[in-house]
Amino acid sequence: MTSAEKEQVIKRDWEIYWADKERAGNAVYDFFAGIYRRLVVKKSLNHFVKKYFSRGMKVLHAGCGSGQVDVDISEFIDITALDISTNALSIYKRTNRGAGKIVQGTIFDLPFPDTTFDGLYNLGVLEHFSQDDIRKILLECKRVLKPGGRAILFWPPTFGFTVLVLDSAHFVLNKIFRMKINLHPAEITRLRSRQHAIDSLEEAGFEIVKCYFGPRDLFTQVVVVADKPRHHESE
Repeated sequence: MTSAEKEQVIKRDWEIYWADKERAGNAVYDFFAGIYRRLVVKKSLNHFVKKYFSRGMKVLHAGCGSGQVDVDISEFIDITALDISTNALSIYKRTNRGAGKIVQGTIFDLPFPDTTFDGLYNLGVLEHFSQDDIRKILLECKRVLKPGGRAILFWPPTFGFTVLVLDSAHFVLNKIFRMKINLHPAEITRLRSRQHAIDSLEEAGFEIVKCYFGPRDLFTQVVVVADKPRHHESE
């Protein structure tokens, strides 16, 4: 499969996923997931953004989805929201009326010049890709960051609380009741350890600032903060 064909498959899958959300999708799961994003994940993102970004910074949300978590920080930083799915961006526009810029594009080939942004973040994106693809994504993220620019990545681990809950739900629904339900897209590369995060970011040329896993988001995601080096380096 060529890169272009692979991108089309990814776009098709995410368009289908977000189209289901437009139609209310799985109402029970969406209801509780929405509460969790607003009351837990958003607060955690607010904390890390305000701690590691400065007010007014030009920041890319690379893989923004519905943007429920951006509501508060859009008043603190200048957000450019990017997603491959036009359906996701449609929801984002309704959720964040008048906030920032919205761009349709792929994280494998970000449609921005080199050194465009002061910062970059995403939540629950990397786990949907292979390790080789993650390296390509991180290299592309580094390209659009200014020297000294910072990335904040929320990456769910194999041992996370919601991973255990959702895996159990999938087992009951699909193995016992044989319902063939997927509550979320496949997570093929969950974070295996702190060292896995460090190795992945350092291989792409980032310098690790912080790795956090704890009660702030109920032990759901590892938050990795990393900087693009200020000094000149060969790619």
